[in-house]
Amino acid sequence: MKNKLSRKRVSAVLSGPRKKIKVGHDNADGLPWKTVSRPIDSGLDGDEGILELEEVEGVEITYEQTEQGKVARFIVIDVDEQEQVLALDNATNELSADEAEDGTIIEEQVFDSENLLPDWHPFGLHPQLTKSLHHNHFLIPTPIQSAAIPVALKQRDVVGVAQTGSGKTLAYGLPILHKLLAAATRKPTSKHRPVQALILAPTRELALQVTTHLNTCLNPYSDTVKSETDDVEKPPPRVSVAAIVGGMSAQKQRRILDRGADVLVATPGRLWDIIEEDETLAKELKQLKFLVLDEADRMIEAGHFAELDNILRLTLREDQNDQIQDDLPSMPVDHDADDEDNKEKVARDQMQTFVFSATLSKDLQKNVKKRFKPKKPKNSKKDDKPASTLDDLLLRLDFRDSEPEVIDLSPNGGLVSTLTEGKVLCLSADKDVYLYYFLLRYPGRTLVFLSSIDGIRRLLPLTELLNIKAFPLHSQLEQRQRLKNLDRFKSIPNSVLLATDIAARGLDIPSVDHVIHYQIPRSADVYVHRNGRTARAMRMGFSMLMCAPDERRTARTLLGNLGRLEDEIQEMVIDLGMLDKLKARVQLARQIETTQHKSTKAKHERNWMRETAEAMEIELDSDFASESDSENPTKHQRKTQQAKIAGLKAQLKQMLSQPLIARGISAKYITSGSNPIVDDLVSGECKLCAFIPFAVLNSCCR
Repeated sequence: MKNKLSRKRVSAVLSGPRKKIKVGHDNADGLPWKTVSRPIDSGLDGDEGILELEEVEGVEITYEQTEQGKVARFIVIDVDEQEQVLALDNATNELSADEAEDGTIIEEQVFDSENLLPDWHPFGLHPQLTKSLHHNHFLIPTPIQSAAIPVALKQRDVVGVAQTGSGKTLAYGLPILHKLLAAATRKPTSKHRPVQALILAPTRELALQVTTHLNTCLNPYSDTVKSETDDVEKPPPRVSVAAIVGGMSAQKQRRILDRGADVLVATPGRLWDIIEEDETLAKELKQLKFLVLDEADRMIEAGHFAELDNILRLTLREDQNDQIQDDLPSMPVDHDADDEDNKEKVARDQMQTFVFSATLSKDLQKNVKKRFKPKKPKNSKKDDKPASTLDDLLLRLDFRDSEPEVIDLSPNGGLVSTLTEGKVLCLSADKDVYLYYFLLRYPGRTLVFLSSIDGIRRLLPLTELLNIKAFPLHSQLEQRQRLKNLDRFKSIPNSVLLATDIAARGLDIPSVDHVIHYQIPRSADVYVHRNGRTARAMRMGFSMLMCAPDERRTARTLLGNLGRLEDEIQEMVIDLGMLDKLKARVQLARQIETTQHKSTKAKHERNWMRETAEAMEIELDSDFASESDSENPTKHQRKTQQAKIAGLKAQLKQMLSQPLIARGISAKYITSGSNPIVDDLVSGECKLCAFIPFAVLNSCCR
């Protein structure tokens, strides 16, 4: 290993002549040392202290491994060479200082964005960002990015409305990262970093996803060849991003905040819990430079996220009328305090606000299951328009921009051009059969939305018995399990995710082929966000609405709030002969699940009662004991029940092994195709329409 001494004068260090020579480790005494004067106040007097000090310039020390161990050898740099190296260092330091001011000088010489990213180059983004965009193949900005980024770089407040999967995260993320990178020093320190940007998201999964996307933009791509410095501890990043969400260790998140983060992505609940115990964080939020509300319509719904109001109050500018002025003439004026107040006021006035969502209309938030009749004040005019979500935001947010830029690129009726819709009219009791029919007929990555957690718990064992890979996602799962199920769903091509509406907003799951509305959503904006999990980034997607007779009115109102008619969604044709065969499978699986659940539930209740009584030191009466003995099956009864369940499972296994033969189709398993038929239907290139009994009645299937 080679250690270089400082090229400046070093006291009490080995020396050598000013010409380039090699000196062995045993010749140190022969080097030309130069004596320097000793300070008078050093306290080293007499023969007991150090007699004299010597110094040297331009020595490099190398360690060589020999049989006697590691020995040091000295290399003296020639004076002319030394001056050249010092001049090079000074030039590098000057470049670093210039780069610290605008963040572009050095790296622009490395990455040519004008030729490699011609569509991104006019924005003038930081080279680190353009390099990451090129590496991740984001070669062309999306419409919302092209419209929002130039405005955001001019320090304007932005309200963006665009369809799901259109790249809204980078639309506000890139301007924020650009400005933070430009203001950051080239050699960041490990000191505490105050929060400069706060991004609020309604769900944990969305907050973690935003954090991942921003870190992807910040972290330059690494070389495939491992360098010699990979094992060395890496310096702190120039801009750091951290996530604060519920369901994870609060102590670990507090340690992250103690270290500091430039960009904080958080859910309102967990963030407010930490703010109540962290006065430093509350003060930092008062001087934010950037505030982002992602999926803003969900964030301000009535009855949701009460903590959001408390957080937004910290970002408000103080009203001069509310400030208490001290009129005592005898009190001295603290000019330093006035300067700090002025700086804080300037920081408050310079905050930039971003509001992004796929839907920003109050009409979409009406609960379609309730008869909503807005109350008009007595003096209201007939032409008055109902309050919108943007009006609510203007009341709750303190836009520094007098006229925020509103960019509305949302499609008419909330329907993405690459999305094809279909519906199935069936009884509520038959929805399981129709769902099983669709999953067999159209293999792929399918996201099934339900309105209740109980519905997921009922469907999950059925899918397992029917050999369908399904994973649950709802709010009562631990955060670790939720993330694990998401990863499994993303990695398995033909899988099903049974989810509540926590998965409806913002989640970017690659290649979701189908979205099934097993239960009608409560509002039109939820319907739009559910559909947004497929047909993302100009990919084709399919959405199916399962509607029972008692849900027809709800569906009609839902589509009416979107400005659409019920007949616009075409009904799908069902092969009833095939449906009857599948119904037998589902009924048998339901019988097995009911038998197992009944036995498990009875056993669980008895054990819970006994354990609770023991914990409370209560003796159970004889009636409970005798009743438990009568309900508790004997060994013979348990064996009989287990044999019955085993027989039913064997029967179901035999049924699942039999091929399903559709009319006009050769005898093959219905899932034998490698490409889902829906891909052909939505692309308009259906070649099997004459043989498909289950298809949307589009132009190619009539």
